[in-house]
Amino acid sequence: MKKLKNEILKNKGGTIIWTIFIIGFFIFLYGLNSNLKYNKPEDAPENIKYAKAEVTEIISEELGPDPDFQYINIGKQQLEFLILSGENKGKIVTANNFISRVDNKPAKLGSKYILSTYDDFRTTVIANYNREVSLYILLGIFMVIVMILGKLKGVKSLLSLGFTMISIIFLFIPLIIKGVNPIVASIIIVVLSTAVTMIALNGLSKKTVVACLSCILCTIIAGVIAYIFGAINNISTYNTPEAQDLLFVAANTSLKVKELLFSGILISSLGAIMDTTISITSSVFEVYEVNNNLSSSQLFNSGMNIGKDVMGTMTNTLILAFTGSSINVLIIYFMYNIPYMQLINIDLIVIEIIQGLSGGIALILSIPIAALASAKLAPIKSKTKDL
Repeated sequence: MKKLKNEILKNKGGTIIWTIFIIGFFIFLYGLNSNLKYNKPEDAPENIKYAKAEVTEIISEELGPDPDFQYINIGKQQLEFLILSGENKGKIVTANNFISRVDNKPAKLGSKYILSTYDDFRTTVIANYNREVSLYILLGIFMVIVMILGKLKGVKSLLSLGFTMISIIFLFIPLIIKGVNPIVASIIIVVLSTAVTMIALNGLSKKTVVACLSCILCTIIAGVIAYIFGAINNISTYNTPEAQDLLFVAANTSLKVKELLFSGILISSLGAIMDTTISITSSVFEVYEVNNNLSSSQLFNSGMNIGKDVMGTMTNTLILAFTGSSINVLIIYFMYNIPYMQLINIDLIVIEIIQGLSGGIALILSIPIAALASAKLAPIKSKTKDL
C-alpha cells in the first residue's frame, strides 16, 4: 500500500512538473512570436485572398497529348467553381485552367482547388489542388498505427514529435529571424527536443541522462564535421539552389543565411542519432539489470556488440535519406553523362556527401560514446526517480 501511494505521488509530481514546463514554454513561444517583427520581401503579394473551391462545371476543354511526351495531356480548360470558404462562400466564379507539362493540374467535376484573387474574385486564379483532406487522413492513419502499436509510449512519442515540430516552426525560425546564429538556434532545438523526447518516453533517470547527453554531443559533432569540411570545400548555404531566394527575403533583416545549411544538418541528423543512443543505452542498462555482476568493460563490450548490429541499418537510413531527397537531380546528371571529375565537384553533390557522411560519422561515434557512458554509470546506484 505504501509503495502504491509513493508511486501515485511520484506520478502526480511528474505530471505537475511537465504541466508547468509546457505552460511556461508555450507562454514563452507566444511572447516570442507575438513580438516578431521583420521586413517582408519587397515582392510579397499584397491584398491577395485565397479560398477553397470545387469544380461544378467544365464549361470548355481543349486537351491533347504533348507532342514530345504522349503520356502528358496539355491544353486549356474553362471551369466553373463553387467557393467553399471565406467571406465569398457560396459564390460561383469561373477561371481558366492552363495545363502545361510542369504545371499540370487537370480538373474533373468535383475536383477541389485553392483559388486566389486580388479583386474579390472578379479575377480568379487557380493556385493549387486542395490536398488538405487526404493529408489529414494520412496523418490520422499514422497516428492511429502509432497509438495502437505503441499504446501509452506511442501517445508520448506523438506528443514529443509535435513538440519538436512546434519548436522548429515557432522557436527556431523566429530566433534566426531575430538574428540569432542558425547553428546556435539549431543546438537549442536539439537540446530541447532530445530532452523532452527522452524524458517523456523513459522518465528522468540515469539511462535518460546518458542517452540525452550522448545524443546532444553526437549531433553537435555532426554539425562541427559538416562545418569544417564545408569551410574546406567552400560550401555554405550560398551554394544551395535556394540561396538566391534566401538572400532576397533576408535583405534588410537580421537573418544570417550562410550557416543555415549546417543548422539543417544538425536537425536532420537528430532523429537517427537519438534512435541509436537510446537503443544502446537501454540495452546496456537492461543487460546490467539482468546480471549486475558484470564489470564496466563487459557492459561496454555488450553495448558495442549491439551497436554493430544497429550501425549498418541506421547509417544506411541517414545517408539514403539525404540521397533520396536529391534523386531527381542525380538522374538529370546521370542522363547528361557528366564526367566523374565534374560530378564529384558539383555544389549539390558535395553538399549531399558532406551531409550524409558527417551525419553518418556522428551516428557511428554515438555507439561507443553511449556504450561507454552507460557502462560507467549503470553500476552506480541512484536515487533519481522517473518522472
